[in-house]
Amino acid sequence: MFTNVSNVLIYNAIGDVFSSVKLWTVIIETFVCIILGYLLTKKKVLGENSGKTLINIVMSICLPCLAFSSFMSDFSLKDGYSAIFNLVFGFFIYIFFIFFSKLLFVFVKDKNKKQALVVLFSFGSTTFFSQPIISAIYGTTAYNDSNLLNVAFRVFLYSYAYLSMAGVKPGSDKESSFLPTLKKVVLNPIFLATILGFALWMLQAIPGSYVSSWWTVARNWLGGVEEGYVPFWRIDVTLPWIYQVMKGLGSLSSPLVFLSIGATLASVSLSGAFKDPYAWAYSLLKGFLAPAIVLLILYLTELIAKNCGYPNLVDISTVQSSVIMWLAPAGLMSVAYCINFDKGKLMASNISLLSTIVSVFALLFWVCILGVISLDGFFPL
Repeated sequence: MFTNVSNVLIYNAIGDVFSSVKLWTVIIETFVCIILGYLLTKKKVLGENSGKTLINIVMSICLPCLAFSSFMSDFSLKDGYSAIFNLVFGFFIYIFFIFFSKLLFVFVKDKNKKQALVVLFSFGSTTFFSQPIISAIYGTTAYNDSNLLNVAFRVFLYSYAYLSMAGVKPGSDKESSFLPTLKKVVLNPIFLATILGFALWMLQAIPGSYVSSWWTVARNWLGGVEEGYVPFWRIDVTLPWIYQVMKGLGSLSSPLVFLSIGATLASVSLSGAFKDPYAWAYSLLKGFLAPAIVLLILYLTELIAKNCGYPNLVDISTVQSSVIMWLAPAGLMSVAYCINFDKGKLMASNISLLSTIVSVFALLFWVCILGVISLDGFFPL
């Protein structure tokens, strides 16, 4: 993959990464907010349930605003094909890792711990950890790709993960409790905002969507927008004050998420986490092996596409979003499943703490790798 990249270019790419103000801003923000949340909770400035409260705010307001507003951009056929690929690839990669993680943790003899590790490995903290970082470092295009990858995440998190951890089987007494949980997939504010934003973005591909008849009424009372420039639902142009409010609320996602992580980790024993061999195995595999596998699959996919006469199937924003999504630490909902259903709950808590720390260092490593890959030109910009 790196045949066209000289050693000098590689060194320059790594140098650019380490000198990136944007990257170090994200790294420092992550560390400071997590430590701040941890200390404020330990000092009882924040209550015991502060982490949960902050997450609820992020889930119900900040991330939906970020998800919807990120789709307020111009449409192109190239972006449309990329979006469809990301949506399909999301389902493929989650199915792949569900089966792969079962093989990965075959050495674990305790059935409950093995089941917990499979769910924790397959469903990391993509929404709370990876997506704010993707948005901050790589921008709107990569963030939109991550939203589409996350559609599969939500479907399987509230179906497979729940069924697996709760022990729900057809005909069992627990089967009736699955339907209310499944509703969370379609009623989740982030999911709804993603689907609505994606649909409105794709509608721009319809011939005539830019014709003034679509939005004459909006133009007449808003005024000041050039006729035929955008469809009326492009609120970044037609309703800029609403768009800016949504964008501002979305930008709160990152600090609030990391504050909540710190507040949550305050209830976990640091010494216990660092002594847990399962926590170390999970954290290293999740931070370094999982992204490497995703990168390899994307490379092979693009290689096959090129050889079959369909080049440029996988663009660099897909690679960036996919790799960062899969280095994410254990997801809060996955850990909650382990605790609620009493399956390796102490191990899950240790993993939650240690994997968060390891993921920050893994992030720095993979951003360097992605910087080199972006110079190679194998994946189109």
